[in-house]
Amino acid sequence: MQRTDLVSVLKEAWQLTRQGLQPVLGAFLAAMAVALLVTWLGLTLVASWWDLDLNDSESLMEAMQPLQLLLLAVMAPFEAGLAYLGWRRATGQEARIGMVFNAWSLAAPLVLIALVSSVLANLGLFLLILPGIYVMAVLSQANLYYLFHRGSPIKAMIESAKVVHKHLLLVLPFYVVMSLLLLVSLVPMGLGLVITIPLFFYGKGVLFRELFPELSPAEETQAPSQSGESFEA
Repeated sequence: MQRTDLVSVLKEAWQLTRQGLQPVLGAFLAAMAVALLVTWLGLTLVASWWDLDLNDSESLMEAMQPLQLLLLAVMAPFEAGLAYLGWRRATGQEARIGMVFNAWSLAAPLVLIALVSSVLANLGLFLLILPGIYVMAVLSQANLYYLFHRGSPIKAMIESAKVVHKHLLLVLPFYVVMSLLLLVSLVPMGLGLVITIPLFFYGKGVLFRELFPELSPAEETQAPSQSGESFEA
């Protein structure tokens, strides 16, 4: 990996955002539509089974509890797909909205990665805040890494974490800055997310390209496929 700094990553991510909000924005909206549909169907079923009144806030919160794991499972492949789109833009390759659905062929391992990462991060945050933040940072590239290396999801998490750990002073500040930007962009009725969502995933793509240069197109690397759709480098 060539030496890179946070300012360079953010600058390139901003340039990519200015060049076009698509396909990341459209893919994100598609993912949100699916998540909302799943949430609505799930709430309807849970309310029917448990005889809950969804107009009551306490009943609504009770109905949402069993859906949290389901939503994590639904969003895990989409998150990997969005990161993949960001990486393709960062490496100058064609990226289309429909590519966000390619990761669904690997849904089970991606859900496992998301679940284990969430458990470890929440455990770290519960014990001491800093360990939780560290875990979230070092595992932040695990899902995209898995798209190319396949095999064991746990092995992919460990291998990607080793690389990210070496560049923690780049990765951690990036997520801190982007978290603040995403929070600020929520203020004007969430309209700022139109900019910050693509900015985040383009930035994540730039980071992944710098952390794992062996996967760049120049290396003529192609991730294997399990269902006819491939993740091409």
